Parts: sequence; structure tokens; C-alpha cells
Amino acid sequence: MIDLITLKQLGYTGTVNGLIGRISTQSKGIYKAITEEGTYLVSLKGTFKYDLVARIDIPAVGDFVSIQPFPSEKRGIITELLPRHQAFIRQSAGTETKPQVISANVDFAFLAMSCNDNFNINRMERYLIAAWDSGVNPIILLTKADLVNDLDKEIMLAELSDIAADVPIYFMNMHTHDHIEQLRNLLQPNKSATILGSSGIGKSTLINKLMGQEVMATQEIRQSDSKGKHTTTHRELLILPTGGVIIDTPGMREFQLWSTGENLGLSTEFEDIESLIASCRFNDCSHTTEPDCAVNQAFDDGSLSHDRYQRYQKYQKELAFQERRGNEALERLEREKWKKNSAIGRQNRMKKGR
Repeated sequence: MIDLITLKQLGYTGTVNGLIGRISTQSKGIYKAITEEGTYLVSLKGTFKYDLVARIDIPAVGDFVSIQPFPSEKRGIITELLPRHQAFIRQSAGTETKPQVISANVDFAFLAMSCNDNFNINRMERYLIAAWDSGVNPIILLTKADLVNDLDKEIMLAELSDIAADVPIYFMNMHTHDHIEQLRNLLQPNKSATILGSSGIGKSTLINKLMGQEVMATQEIRQSDSKGKHTTTHRELLILPTGGVIIDTPGMREFQLWSTGENLGLSTEFEDIESLIASCRFNDCSHTTEPDCAVNQAFDDGSLSHDRYQRYQKYQKELAFQERRGNEALERLEREKWKKNSAIGRQNRMKKGR
């Protein structure tokens, strides 16, 4: 099927000049890229690495790239990262402040969470903020639905209604094909999705069902602590029988938000709160003791909970911190690049003077 693939089917709508591919896997600087001529094994051109300033500009799974092929080989060099129409970004795990592109150029984010102890409203809220910020349509998939009863499902829907009022929510039974056809219908040619969630919640099982065959290894969740082991160890782009694309991702133990500057995700997820803030009598209202404070009025009439408002403030502070640290890291990288260029320039001048 890959040999017959078209760039339009893969989701590329730009100008075609030379060999263009979409990154399907990435490992230690080596990429696989699907092109109209088949799958190529590619790496970054030396000057690409040299000119790189921000980590976010490193090609990721889902990106479209220009390739300079080697003669008579399915190998080549990535010469250019083509413009993204979307990128799903998080703060990398660990203590260093740097962005990590989870997937690129997707239309839907399948946000997966199992119906057992893995169910966590705060984590789903983070997924939703990142999804809205990246410009994709989120869809919540509650896996392992066969482990809970109807009352449990009603409680989960009630909890989700506070953070995902207009987001489609599907309960997925691992032993049936409930809602699989609905998801397949979304992923027609020129449409892509990424699937995110913790380890062992059934992401690989879902992908196997969407593919109609066993393409991903699966492991059962441990009954002792409701936790699973990592099945997927790398990001991988797969072409579905329907012609669309699904990007599998490793299970994420933590999900820290990354500030894109505008923070549209926070505004979308907490649109109700920002609308209230805009209705306050004073532009600099602190929402404490000022008269005609719309936020305090919402507290009083019960339309806004203190818990939700506190979460909004927490995310605001987290994103502001990430943006400040991210700007500092970018400035440091630019200084390092300038020093490197200056050193190379001095070396070249010395060579010419010999």
C-alpha cells in the first residue's frame, strides 16, 4: 500500500518540488520517510544541524520534509523541514526546559484514558489544553470500558462535562469494536490523528482495531495496581486501510504544558472564566474584594467553582514560567550559535592568511 501512496493522501497540500516525504519514525537522528516512491531512510543534512537554533525546528513524526536522494538507493538527506500547519507540543520530561514535538500536521487528537485507576481529570485537562493550543480537534477515548458498570460511566461523564463539554467522548471496549467505525470514518485520505495516553491503557489495541490487523504489540494492564508497561517505545506513523494516518506515541508518565506564547489552549479550555474576567467592572480586577467582580458573582451563584478557578490560575503560572524559561533557553542557544560562527570565521581567516 505504501508504494502507491500519494502526497495528497498523506495530507500534503503544498508545492511539490523534488522528492517530498512524511516522517514515519525517528530514532537517534535516523528517520524513515514515506514518499510517493516508497519509504526512504534519511538523516539530517549537516548544514541543517548547523543552522538549527530551536529544538522545535527538528523534524518530528508527521512532518513533511524535502529529501535529496542518493542515486539508486532508498536513502537520502533531509534538506528542509517544510512548513507545519500544526504541531502537538509538550514540555519535555525531566528538569531541562525544552519543547518536545509529539506529532505534527494532524487533524485530530485521540486522548486516551482507561476507565480504571488511570482515570484522572487533571491529566485529561492538560491533554485538552495542549490539544486546543495545537489547533487540533480533541476526541476523548475511555478505554477498558468493560471494567466498569453504567453508574461508573455516568459519574465519569459528569466529571468530564466540567472540562470537556463539547468534546466527543467514546467508551471503548477492548473486546468489541464499539466506535471503531466512527473513528475510521474520520480518518479518510488527507486526514491524520495522533493518539496520546499513559502506558498500558490499550492504545496499541485500538490501533490494531483501526488497522484491521495486528500491527502493534500489546500487553495487558496489571490487575494488582491497574498500571501497564510501555508497549510502544517510539512514535510511529501508520497508514490506515481507509487511507488516513494514525500516529502512535509511547505512554507518557507526565504531561507538562509548553507555552506557545498565545496560549490559545488555556483560553479555549477556560473560555467561561476568561469571559467572566472580561465582564468585571475594572480591567485590573484581582477578583478578591473589588465591586462588580463577575468572578466573585459566579462564585456566589455557584456557576463557577473555586477549584476550577484555582486550576486556571495554576496553569497560567505554569505557562508563564515555561515561556520565561523557554525564552531564556532560546537566547542562550542564539548566543552559543553566534560564538560558534565567530570561532569558525576566525579559523577561516587564519587559514586564508597562511
